[in-house]
Amino acid sequence: MAKSPRHVLRVTADAQNLPTRLEELTETNKRLKRKIFDLYTVFEISKHLSSVLDTPTLLDGIILTCIGQMGVNGAAVLIAKNHHNDDLILAKQKGLSIEPSDDKFIPEDSPIFELFRAAHFKPLSYSEILRQVGDIDEVHLLRQIECEYLIPMSLQNRVRGLLSVTRKISGATFYDDDLEFLAILANQLSVTVENARLFESEKEALEQLRTAQSQLVQAEKLAALGQLSARVAHEVNNPLGIIKNYLLLARQASVPSDSAGEYLQIVTEEVDRIAGIVRQLLDLFRPHEDIFAEIDVEAVIDETLLLLSHHAQACKVRIEQQLPSGLPLIWGSAEQLKQVFLNLLINSCDFMPDGGKILIDSEQNEQELIIRVTDWGPGIPPENLTQIWEPFFTTKTGGRGTGLGLSVCYGIIKSHRGEIAVTNVAGAGARFAITLPLRGDHVAG
Repeated sequence: MAKSPRHVLRVTADAQNLPTRLEELTETNKRLKRKIFDLYTVFEISKHLSSVLDTPTLLDGIILTCIGQMGVNGAAVLIAKNHHNDDLILAKQKGLSIEPSDDKFIPEDSPIFELFRAAHFKPLSYSEILRQVGDIDEVHLLRQIECEYLIPMSLQNRVRGLLSVTRKISGATFYDDDLEFLAILANQLSVTVENARLFESEKEALEQLRTAQSQLVQAEKLAALGQLSARVAHEVNNPLGIIKNYLLLARQASVPSDSAGEYLQIVTEEVDRIAGIVRQLLDLFRPHEDIFAEIDVEAVIDETLLLLSHHAQACKVRIEQQLPSGLPLIWGSAEQLKQVFLNLLINSCDFMPDGGKILIDSEQNEQELIIRVTDWGPGIPPENLTQIWEPFFTTKTGGRGTGLGLSVCYGIIKSHRGEIAVTNVAGAGARFAITLPLRGDHVAG
């Protein structure tokens, strides 16, 4: 049966369109394979990221995945500063010249967030954002990070972060499948980052709880010991006073003799030493009578170094100051803080019998001043780091230490509503850090 001319024309047209159809099918097949691969990548990275609780590691993993999967020059992530603040800071980037910084951020009231809410949290191109919100500061930041597409990291209808990618290296456009992949990846990232932050918050809260418990135990031990020490000091002071008086009478009544005078002098010095220990015991626990006022810490340190200059020279210890000029005033007692610095510096000298170096430096913020005393001695054995504040604990041999000096320092700093901590520093020795509040309703004792 003969074919009609129309049928012949249709077959001819189909034959002519066959290469185009094959090309379309091939391209569709490639995109389907790519989509399957993308979904597999998301699945694999989700498995991996679910076990990662370190935020920087998470961000690195996501950015490297974006660059490798999308074939872009670079990528960046902006995330919320904390759990209660939706300002987004530039936290991580790869392949860009701009460096992450807290001062490179998108504020939580930015119209960009409203734009994402209106778009149901879909990825938006840089050109679309510029057209909708204009050339505002946030858009200027997007230019700095070479943003081609911006993908929201949404969680509970809040934008908790933004994933930015640059142009593709090939110059090709972003397909819908690409944007879908980036959206899935960004949502996965928002969940994992939030989980990591919650873990970090819990870890920090647990550490603060342990510190508070340790401080409470220390305070209870000091309180109990204080009651005992006050009684002992009272009972010891009375016979000490009597002994000292009779030593004076013995000196006056005795026949002059070099040896007798020497013996009496030794006994007098030992009695004075006992009296000094008793005074230290009382200083640990009794309310201080010094009147608190605004004081210049730098002047206090200068006076302390003047008192200690001969001792430091004898020990062949060089003391360096690296304090900035114009340190803020502190509310406290100059005499008590002088005692703290004196105890710390003498301790450092004692542990460097062959000479060495001590550095005094500082740092500050809006609420606190931190003074650090670092020596180049042997450091403190790790097992002793938590014991050195306990009364009568000492590692000095030959009866050179009573174990009360650091306990007195601890009590004084606590009375100033401050903190004192010790660590060992690599390449140096021990470092004592004293944190003092800059202002507040502080009272003595």
